Amino acid sequence: MRATLILAALAALSLGPGAQGAAQRPAWTAYADCAGAYVANAKVADPDRPASMAGQMSETAQDYAKAARARYRGQAKTGAAAAAKAVADRIEATARRLAAQPREAAEKVIDACPQTDG
Repeated sequence: MRATLILAALAALSLGPGAQGAAQRPAWTAYADCAGAYVANAKVADPDRPASMAGQMSETAQDYAKAARARYRGQAKTGAAAAAKAVADRIEATARRLAAQPREAAEKVIDACPQTDG
């Protein structure tokens, strides 16, 4: 663990400040894929899952979708309508792909999700 932290610090120093900022800001696709994973996971029927959990996952998906739209607008320099369409299309495709796989596939994407800005 300590060696990993040291290597990460050295890599950050060698990249310079501009590259560090880019590395800290995931692409819009990362946020859209997370939203899609939460959508797919919310639809999984599980008798051990409380009913409120699906609602919480749907809310989290919305948070990721919002972050994806904001990132898309900033990265693609487009308007809100174009961002909404691109993000919705990506979320739908990701959710469809993950729904056809075992539940663990969606959970793996979720585990790797970046934090949203709020």
